Amino acid sequence: MEKKLHLILILILAASAIRAQYNADSWLISPKISFADYSDSDNYDGYSISKIPPTSFFVERGINDYFSAGGFIGYNRDKYNNDTIPNNELRYSTFSTGAVATIHYAHWIEALSGYKWFLGDFDFYVSGVAQLAFEKSTEESVWNTETEAFENNKESDVKVRIRPIFGLRYFLTDRFSMLIEVGRGNPGMVTTGVSWNVGAGF
Repeated sequence: MEKKLHLILILILAASAIRAQYNADSWLISPKISFADYSDSDNYDGYSISKIPPTSFFVERGINDYFSAGGFIGYNRDKYNNDTIPNNELRYSTFSTGAVATIHYAHWIEALSGYKWFLGDFDFYVSGVAQLAFEKSTEESVWNTETEAFENNKESDVKVRIRPIFGLRYFLTDRFSMLIEVGRGNPGMVTTGVSWNVGAGF
C-alpha cells in the first residue's frame, strides 16, 4: 500500500514539473474546416453541386494543465441544381452549437513513462462534444410519382447529440499550432485547422 502511495506521489510531482501546452486560465481559439461530411450519403448524379464545407469555431479555456472546456459553433450547406430541370433545386444546411470538454494526455504519457517523448511540441487529446444541431432542408420542384406533379418540400429538425473527437496538435510556437482531428464531434468526419493560445497561461 505504501509503495502505491509513493508511486502516486512521484507521478503527481513529475506531472507538476512538466511544461504543458495548456495552462490554467489560458484560452484556446481554433477555427476549423472539415473535408468529409459523413451525413451526405445520397447519389446526386445529374445535379450541379455547390457546397459550403463544414466549418467550425471552437473556444476553450484551460481548467488546468491537462483539461480544457468551452463551446463552439459550426455550419455547412449543400445545394444541388438539376441539370435537366432548372427549377429543381435542393438545399440542405446545418447550424450547430454546443459545449466541449477535452483531456490532453501527451504529458500524462510522459509522466507515466518518465521520458519527455513529445518535448513540448505535440499535444494528443480526446474531446467529448454535446451538440445542438439545427437542420433545415428545402426541395423545390420535386417530382411526386403518386400525384404526378411537382412539389416543394420544406423540413426542419433539431437534434441533440453526444459525439467524440480524437485529435493531434503540433505547436509551431508556444502560442500557435496546427491540428488534425477525426470524429463526429466536428461538423465533418475529418477536420483540420489551427489554434492560438492566449491569456494568463502565457
